[in-house]
Amino acid sequence: MTKIICVGDIHARDRAPANAHESYMDDTIEALLWVNEFAQHNSADAIVWAGDVFDHKLPSRTSHALVLRMIDVVHDALSRGVEIWAVVGNHDISNDVLASITEKQPLGVLYKAGLRELNGWHPTLPLFGVPWRQDWTTNEDSADEAFKEYREYGMRLVIGEEDIVDPEFDEILAVTHAPIYPPKEAENIQWELVPTRGPKGISAAMGNRGFLYYGHIHEDHGVFEVDGVTYANMGAISRGSMAEYNLNRKIKVAMWTEAGFEEVAVPHKPASEVLKVVEATAAKEERLSLDQFLTEVGSVQLDISSTASVIEHIKGRKDVDPGVRKRAIEILEEVG
Repeated sequence: MTKIICVGDIHARDRAPANAHESYMDDTIEALLWVNEFAQHNSADAIVWAGDVFDHKLPSRTSHALVLRMIDVVHDALSRGVEIWAVVGNHDISNDVLASITEKQPLGVLYKAGLRELNGWHPTLPLFGVPWRQDWTTNEDSADEAFKEYREYGMRLVIGEEDIVDPEFDEILAVTHAPIYPPKEAENIQWELVPTRGPKGISAAMGNRGFLYYGHIHEDHGVFEVDGVTYANMGAISRGSMAEYNLNRKIKVAMWTEAGFEEVAVPHKPASEVLKVVEATAAKEERLSLDQFLTEVGSVQLDISSTASVIEHIKGRKDVDPGVRKRAIEILEEVG
């Protein structure tokens, strides 16, 4: 039985996010090493990181020391006899250009060190990778194009120039990095969304069969089914923002077999020990007092206490051109 461990966004970074304690990266590394050990003890065939391995798109924002720490994680998995792969996320490349990985990005260094890029078919496992696409939300045919080989070959594994049909594999897993939401939640998403339903949706692009694990969305969407395809997203393995979902969610990964996805809880600290909950509560109370004062004097204010709040404000500005909004958010994420 094939076993593949799927890991959500890592966002490795030198400095902890503004709302997280300094142990952010230590905690993340510890979680990744635990996954390696879990994979070994469960005789997993591979671990797949679902994109956004690194946090900053600018290579200069990632130190050699951090890259070395991530190389150690890769080597730890390999020393345990477990393959380790990654699909490319939007934070792993510069200006949405995949070629930047080998030219200057830290993810390219990990590929040189033993991590393998999952883009297309795995050479022997029923596993297919789709990297981040710049046109996920601007090209209605993006899903159809991204999963073309998956849909056309179906049960077929491509090795070199030979097409080999192996009856052992009844099901296939795809892993991608894309803005996907369960249908009910997708109804409230107006800005960044790749649909799962409909003739242009991902389920149709996959031939209405199989399994898909996706990164990019940090919330825990769990497992759900849409038009013949079973989707899963356990959320980011890191936890750096003060968003409500990060205060409550458990840290998890998924183990996939031909029978489906199994949620796997990863040992982790409570949110109060990872995020600056006490400090944030005090800041919120102070901000509420300021809001009340400004309301009384008839003023309007924008919360600029964090990059995340400014990004949320920009996302809500429907009067601004979508392309301008997208680029503004990218800039803020790079410097935030």
